[in-house]
Amino acid sequence: MAFYRDQARLIWEWRATRLSLIRRALLSYVAAAAALWIIATISPDLTLGGPGALVLAALLLTALNALGRPALLLVLSPLPAIGVLIAGLFLEVVIVLAIGRIVPGVRVSSLGAAIWDAVILTVLNAIFAEILRASDDDSYHGAQVRRLAAREFGRPGSSVPGLLMVQLDGLSLPVLQNQMRAGRMPTLAQLVRSGESRLDPWFALLPPVTPVSQAGILHGNNDDMPGFRWYEKRTKTLLVANTPEGAAEILRRRSDGRGLLVDGGASIGNLVTGDATRSYLTMATIAGDLPTADDPPRLRGVFVSQVNYIRLVVLTIGDIVKEFYQRERQRARGVEPRIKRNLSYALERALTNVSLRHLTTALVLEEMYGSAPSVYVDYTGYDCLAHHAGPERAEAVDALDGLDRTIGSLLKASRDTPRPYRLVVLSDHGQCLGSPFSEQSGELLEDVARRLMGDRTTRLSTAQSWEYHGGGRMIMGEVGRGRGLRPAIARRAARRRQAPATSVEAQELVVCASGNLALLYLTFSDDRLDREQIDLRYPSLIEGLLAHPGVGLVLAHSTTHGPVALGQSGEHYLASGRVVGLDPVIAFGPLAAESLRRLDGFANTGDLSVIGPFDAETGEVVSYEDLVGSHGGLGGWQGQPFLLHPVDLPVVDAPLIGAPAVHAQLRRWLDSLRTGQPVDTTTPRASTHVSTRQTIDERPSPMPGEAVDAKFASEAPLG
Repeated sequence: MAFYRDQARLIWEWRATRLSLIRRALLSYVAAAAALWIIATISPDLTLGGPGALVLAALLLTALNALGRPALLLVLSPLPAIGVLIAGLFLEVVIVLAIGRIVPGVRVSSLGAAIWDAVILTVLNAIFAEILRASDDDSYHGAQVRRLAAREFGRPGSSVPGLLMVQLDGLSLPVLQNQMRAGRMPTLAQLVRSGESRLDPWFALLPPVTPVSQAGILHGNNDDMPGFRWYEKRTKTLLVANTPEGAAEILRRRSDGRGLLVDGGASIGNLVTGDATRSYLTMATIAGDLPTADDPPRLRGVFVSQVNYIRLVVLTIGDIVKEFYQRERQRARGVEPRIKRNLSYALERALTNVSLRHLTTALVLEEMYGSAPSVYVDYTGYDCLAHHAGPERAEAVDALDGLDRTIGSLLKASRDTPRPYRLVVLSDHGQCLGSPFSEQSGELLEDVARRLMGDRTTRLSTAQSWEYHGGGRMIMGEVGRGRGLRPAIARRAARRRQAPATSVEAQELVVCASGNLALLYLTFSDDRLDREQIDLRYPSLIEGLLAHPGVGLVLAHSTTHGPVALGQSGEHYLASGRVVGLDPVIAFGPLAAESLRRLDGFANTGDLSVIGPFDAETGEVVSYEDLVGSHGGLGGWQGQPFLLHPVDLPVVDAPLIGAPAVHAQLRRWLDSLRTGQPVDTTTPRASTHVSTRQTIDERPSPMPGEAVDAKFASEAPLG
């Protein structure tokens, strides 16, 4: 009885409104009646003796399912998903036989007929549940919560709070604030308005891309990562972060065994692990060793109910159709800037925005009910849509509705988890709107550079793979963890989706693009080339790039002066702070000079680093990738992510500058929750990590931190 009371309470708490339970019950009854009528029509083995028999049979079917399935969860929840499904089908067979014996006018001819009718009934019930919208987000996640509550029923919990960290990939602070005011993010807005949470900025240094930010946030170190992709001249290898091999290599270099999640935490949907004890859908680990036989099923939470399969299929197809409509709407309205959006993108969008979001949430709920002390999860749906549609376009902000509902579901689930959880929501970078360089110029940046070099090199394009690409590999790789036929098929499919390695042996120029940052590598030398060496071999290259309207500045390293930012009408010597002519850096914001100095110190940075122009009036950039929303360089909202946190977990060293500073802050909060002591706000910051070569406190020019913070405060009434 205590178990049924607990299940009834969860059903009540996971209702959308008070009337939703009545609505759901009525719709479930209608679906059961329709399914029975269809079976009786197409199958001679089930006979209904008139409307009265149908009404009673549907009522009994609905009641027995409502009473029987919770008990099934209690008894069978330790079993793998396929066992639960088989047991559910067995329950349906028993119910069909019971209807045939109890309800007057209903006849089931044999046991075999009952099995066949139960299979059809299960499928029809699932389909009708979707058609009639009885299976909304709350019922979808609520069903899993009830199953997890059944699994943990009667087991002791922990009083030590855990930290749930939710990353909304690519969402800038200004976009979040605008959408909160517009009513798009009611869950997050209520957290701030109620005074329960505070919304603060943090500043992502160059380059603001997911692998660099996540390496800093999860491992506390993102040195020598000059972009989303880069070329290593000595080994002649191209490292791309969103491939299993690239992410695994980044993890190997960054991990020191002391990551953010090392003490029993879980990494879900990320590129790197943070040294988590358990990693799911994490790019760096999907090609790793097979788990042992004692490992729990990785995706059990998704495959609990046959309704989930139907729901994922229906919503995925719906998102593809929605993409085709929104694409044509943009074209018909003449929205600019815009880019072509093909079927491949529509499939990737649906996978990222629907399937991956539901899989990820199911895994987060599993970890929360498993009492993980820390969980870090990345939702990439908004970033995916913003790249192709624009960061503030309807397509992208529509994704925020679903993400906000998901966060609401996680908060609701945290009320009943064995361990209480504190919620932190953050982003890794923002995005800027803008036209691609190729559309404005009719050619790629590497074509321009090749011509200036004397047309002596063939072009190597290294910008075909965006941050959200690889979602299919992540899912297939995760399903492929384990032994048996299903994992073997999934692993094979994952390998087929991996692009072959690009050979760069014969290239004289390699250009690696990350938004409005392009790294140019001249491969005639295995060492990084100084400005003087480049001018000697290619006298027209730097001058020609600076004369192009699609170039904002060029970063080079001078033998005499060190790092220098070159513009059309001036130069900024970054080591000394001396400016000759018009300062090419000032348009990109107060942290631009520090970011460029840091980028110049990386071992694998380009011989030349090109930054696309930034228009302060429109907030737009020129991207070297074929994307309408981009990030990776300097200027605008791409370097302005956010951190939403409980007010009793304060930010110690505001404003946080650089992802490693966010890592240090999250670690303080974890330590505070673990020990039960308040966060120490009196300890001065020893060093805000910018790189191992230079820290913010060692910068040669002043940092207007207070001015920047005041700017955000004036724009953030919700915070």
